[in-house]
Amino acid sequence: MQFLYRLLIATASLLLLPGCDKKIDTSVETPDISSIVGIKTMPDIKPTVDVSLPDADANLPELFSRLDRQFSKNNIQPSAPISDQEITALELQLPCKLPPILRAMYRWHNGIPDFTPPYEFQALSKVVEEYKFFKRFNKEYGVKEGEGWPAHFLPILQFNGKMYVALDCKDQGPTPLFSYFIEDGTPQAKYRGPAHLLQVTLSSYESGAYKREFENMEVDTLAEARAFRQHAFASELQTMEDNWAKTKKFLMTAKGENFRAMVGSMDPDERAIPLLIDKLHDADPEEIVYICLAFGNFKSEATRPALNDLLKHKSSRARDFAASALSKLRGPQSQAETDTLLSLLEDSDKLVQLSAIEALKHAKSYRAIDTLIDKLHRSKPGMQVYIISTLADIGDRRALPALKELQASFPSQLDSKRYARARGDDPSPADFKSSVDEAIKRFGQQ
Repeated sequence: MQFLYRLLIATASLLLLPGCDKKIDTSVETPDISSIVGIKTMPDIKPTVDVSLPDADANLPELFSRLDRQFSKNNIQPSAPISDQEITALELQLPCKLPPILRAMYRWHNGIPDFTPPYEFQALSKVVEEYKFFKRFNKEYGVKEGEGWPAHFLPILQFNGKMYVALDCKDQGPTPLFSYFIEDGTPQAKYRGPAHLLQVTLSSYESGAYKREFENMEVDTLAEARAFRQHAFASELQTMEDNWAKTKKFLMTAKGENFRAMVGSMDPDERAIPLLIDKLHDADPEEIVYICLAFGNFKSEATRPALNDLLKHKSSRARDFAASALSKLRGPQSQAETDTLLSLLEDSDKLVQLSAIEALKHAKSYRAIDTLIDKLHRSKPGMQVYIISTLADIGDRRALPALKELQASFPSQLDSKRYARARGDDPSPADFKSSVDEAIKRFGQQ
């Protein structure tokens, strides 16, 4: 029953999302760990957030003011506030009264995109709409309590119609927040309450854990973890240390599915980096994929030498995910690294080429311009959209004539039908032209 519920709700919940964004997705496909993270030989990792502890203290005017400065700095545009009367009218449609801090948040901003990237803080009307949807869905499909969306959860934060941070309003006292992944269905304690959410979010912004890079908000998971520790109780910090000791012991001996499950689900910790680098010496390609995913999330320069070595690995999957992880690092590329990435533009695997292009983009590699322009002329649209985005992000005006030449080649009438696409597949002609137009427009704004 739970599997059927997750399948149905994951599909139906997409109907609540706004219209499709025409921006072409260039992200690397992440392996699905849902089938392996429940392996029984995994160590007993305890929740690090203790919801029995009190919410954080909060000076709301100061928190709101400092967060607003961060939103402005990162080009995040919150929605207008709503009044107490509007909040009360919407609140009547929910199973509980909103805690005072949450009411204050809606009087501050009634919705914030990328509030805690990638999650948006949803407008209260959207919270009501989605709560009613989940309640109706559970009733119509006969979903029992404990199997579907909990009746006392309010979907406060949302990403992609599948991932939520929900306020638990079951009790009149504490109001903790839980992460809830529709396709998993198991709530995980995330914040002790709304004030804890605000404080961790502010610390994450101010420490650079949340930062806009090009068009997207990026998350430095190690810096985010430090922000969590900054606002943790002593007992929570001790739980984190106990969990790390278990994780370290397990990683040192685990292989295959056990190893991948642990790497895919462990909490970010800088102490894992040397251990994972050492594991690369005898890791199989799929284990390497998970290590690269962890390194990409860590965004630590300490991983760069190991990732550079993997660019020459015999496995195309290893090369692909190593290049993708390098695209997440914020430090400068060496000339040797740039040269290796440029050589991967002719790799036999298209996905490796795409990840190499992404790595060159994020490093703003001006040395790559001529090679990318040449590659643009020789590629199909699915590859060209990556190159176009990279040329626009690097911002070297040597690319402009090639982009204008491509723009002039489109007919006046284009097929606007949307295509179901995998990474690197050709876009619709209309989407392709839109990517060229947007790139040229960005040159005009520089």
